[in-house]
Amino acid sequence: MRFILFYKFINGDDMKTLKIALTSMFLLISSYASTVEISGNVALSSDYIWRGITQTNGDVAISGGFDLAADNGFYLGTWASNASAGTASMELDIYLGFSGEMAENMTYDIGYISVNYPGNDGADFEEAYIAFNFYGLNLLYSDGQNNGPSYSEIAYSVEAGPGAVTVSYGEYENTGDNFLVGYDWNVGEFTLGFYYFDYEDDASVAGGAPSDDGAYISIGRSF
Repeated sequence: MRFILFYKFINGDDMKTLKIALTSMFLLISSYASTVEISGNVALSSDYIWRGITQTNGDVAISGGFDLAADNGFYLGTWASNASAGTASMELDIYLGFSGEMAENMTYDIGYISVNYPGNDGADFEEAYIAFNFYGLNLLYSDGQNNGPSYSEIAYSVEAGPGAVTVSYGEYENTGDNFLVGYDWNVGEFTLGFYYFDYEDDASVAGGAPSDDGAYISIGRSF
């Protein structure tokens, strides 16, 4: 939790400097790692649902990204998707962090993410996050920077047949709550996903996304 509090007292200009410093630190530390792996992913989904809220107004989304990971736990990555955010038609994420294993079936992940919408800088935001996974139970807390809202989520995933079932519940501060249940089915080199989501808007917040629920599917591949 010290990691999150540390970011609370940094202003916007200092944050840009910090991100550059963290990226440089990643490159420096990863240079001492015995191996650095590059991986990628691409996906096609019938809708882009994020924290229970559509990001494409119900339209199809195409997304993909790349990750650079060192064997000592440090990672750096980027991910992009088409999106509908005012005048912006694209979302571009850049993130870095550190993950590792505390014990058998017990992991942690601490990082920072910058979410950008080229063409609509006013929609950009950043979060520091920390997550723990215990035998399939995942706990996540994301701290919104520059007075942005925080987000907390609890999820559980269990293997079932050729894939895995995941159930999650999340609370987005001053925005709304969401519930998700899905099944990720591994078919050869691809993963088929079938999901149902339910989002309840915080009625006390004006201009928020309306309550919504529905289903969507996706197909993706990592390489």
